Amino acid sequence: MNKKYVFKPYSSSFPELFEKEKQRIASQIKGVSIEHIGSTAIPNLGGKGIIDIAVATKSEQIPIVSEQIQSLGYEFRPHWSTPERLYFKLTLPDSEEGTRSYHLHLMFLEAKEWKEMLVFRDYLRSHPKEAQEYAELKQKAVQEADEDGAKYRKLKGPIFKKILNKIFS
Repeated sequence: MNKKYVFKPYSSSFPELFEKEKQRIASQIKGVSIEHIGSTAIPNLGGKGIIDIAVATKSEQIPIVSEQIQSLGYEFRPHWSTPERLYFKLTLPDSEEGTRSYHLHLMFLEAKEWKEMLVFRDYLRSHPKEAQEYAELKQKAVQEADEDGAKYRKLKGPIFKKILNKIFS
């Protein structure tokens, strides 16, 4: 059985994979901001190896952009969406893994979650000690959660709060 919650080493191919998908999205969808987020956006941080992409637009454009994202092959996942963020998933061929998951998070530009995702990423990029602490926490969460997604996210939660409190206090 393939495990959903794993910890793999960082791959230097992650930024290139993101850029390639960003260009594909940008060629079809205009007027959006596209950012690389998640573990694959932070050099030397390991994780599940999923390319996480955050897309932001004006709030009134969300329905149109959602349709455009789906026309690119992304599957809308309402169960994992929130009032401020629509969640989509795509699997593409990959030279390292065979296939790789891409998760796209569609938000409006003023969303609190958009700002938090970007500042968290930027903080870890410029604070290697905390990035290492996060990597260790993710490895521990993979072991302790034993494929329980809610437990995995709960175990990672405190570091988000700790870092966001540091940034916004």
